[in-house]
Amino acid sequence: MSTLIREQLRREALEIAMWAEGRQAPPQEMLAKLGLLGPDGCELDDSNQETGVGNAYGGDNSGLPSLGPLASFGSWQSVAATILRKTEDSAGFDQSSTAFDVFQWIIFALQFETMPFLVNITGDSRSVSISSLSLSPAISAVTELVGGLVTADTLTGIINSLKKIGQLAVQNKGLQEKDSNVQQGVLTVVNGDLRLGLLRTTVQMEYKTGKGYQQLNQQITVSRLFGSLDYDMCIRNAETLLEWDGQDVNGWVNGASSSNYPPNTSPAWGS
Repeated sequence: MSTLIREQLRREALEIAMWAEGRQAPPQEMLAKLGLLGPDGCELDDSNQETGVGNAYGGDNSGLPSLGPLASFGSWQSVAATILRKTEDSAGFDQSSTAFDVFQWIIFALQFETMPFLVNITGDSRSVSISSLSLSPAISAVTELVGGLVTADTLTGIINSLKKIGQLAVQNKGLQEKDSNVQQGVLTVVNGDLRLGLLRTTVQMEYKTGKGYQQLNQQITVSRLFGSLDYDMCIRNAETLLEWDGQDVNGWVNGASSSNYPPNTSPAWGS
């Protein structure tokens, strides 16, 4: 092995180690400057905020490379799910909780976007208007953002998962008005490419007596992050991956806060 290759591997390992350590919230002075502290010097109240997380998996059953030294994972999907778990841990983000923490929310997205094991990362967004009677523009935005990146069954799973998050939002008790911060994870295989995705939006909701929580008339922005798993990098750093807490795809899907909820059946979703 040449000196140059050894140096490249050393830097690669360092990049992974630094990423795995995660990020910290800015110091109090910076938070104050950004207006994120109250008059008493404490962080602003997030009691009107909640988090709803769902995950969806699918694919075209196309062949993937040999796992080599990662064979104990059983599948590349489990390798990806383990990396996603590390992404959560490094951000302090708990996908099973409905509690909202603005720092964890932001850091998780940053950790996802800078994940060393992802290549060809793309980001995009769509802004649409929704109302208490219509959520179909949100579904259309999701379809536009991911339709060309996932298989048909995965897209169906994503929409079904979003409806589960919707059901969580209407059942999760909060204030009279609340913001539901929605995160939809995606894991799919397309033509031998294992893709990891993240969809996010925030929906304002209001509790109405006799009707429960409903989304207000509003404009929302649906954001997208997608990347492909770098098989070679995973194999080169197998020793590190094998040291992390493992997770299979089922654990990733079922660990989301909305996983035990039925899909919401409101006619607002459209056909």
